[in-house]
Order: sequence, then C-alpha cells, then structure tokens
Amino acid sequence: MRQFLLSLFVSTLLGAAILFFSPYFIGEIEPWSSDSYYYTGALVLAGFIMLVDRHASYESIFIGIVLGQAIYMFTFIPVDSLVGVALVIMAFKSLLSCVGLLLKSAISDVLHLIKGNT
Repeated sequence: MRQFLLSLFVSTLLGAAILFFSPYFIGEIEPWSSDSYYYTGALVLAGFIMLVDRHASYESIFIGIVLGQAIYMFTFIPVDSLVGVALVIMAFKSLLSCVGLLLKSAISDVLHLIKGNT
C-alpha cells in the first residue's frame, strides 16, 4: 500500500508538471489543443520515468498522471463551460503514458535477453 501511494504521489506531480511547463515549451495553456508533439511526448516520458521503480503499478501511474493534470487544471487554469470536454480529452490522451510504460518494459526485456538472464 505504501508503494502504491508513493507511486501515485510522484505520478501526480509529473502530471501537474506537464501542464505547468506547457506555456514555456509551446506557449499554450492547454497542451491537448496544440499542434505540437509536446503533450504526447511528455505523457510518454512521464510513463517511462515512473517505471524506473520496478514496484510501481500501472494503475497508480495512470491515475496519478490524470489526477495531477486535473488538480493543476482546476487550480491554475481558468475553467469554462468546456471543462468536461477537456477532462475527457485529457483522460484519453493520458493513455499515452501507458506507451511509455510498455516501452520501458520492452527495453527491460531486451536488456535481460542481452545479459542472458531469462
């Protein structure tokens, strides 16, 4: 349980950081409506970073990334009538963090094969 909460906390911070750095990198407050690949890359990178810890669960990472973005959005971004649409888009696009998780797992498997550990 302690490991789950730690993973949830760190991934929540990463999720909030994605939205925090968005205006600095792409000039948009809402990165999901931008034409750049910042949001996609940041989500994949966040998923990849979170699995440095082998004991982190996929669920805690995904929930934390979505939760961090939602908390940041409701705290610092002006909320309008389309907030529901933004939350749905954010949740679906946050599934890209799972690509980072799968990428890390694939790299780990390849490294085990190269070392000869089966």
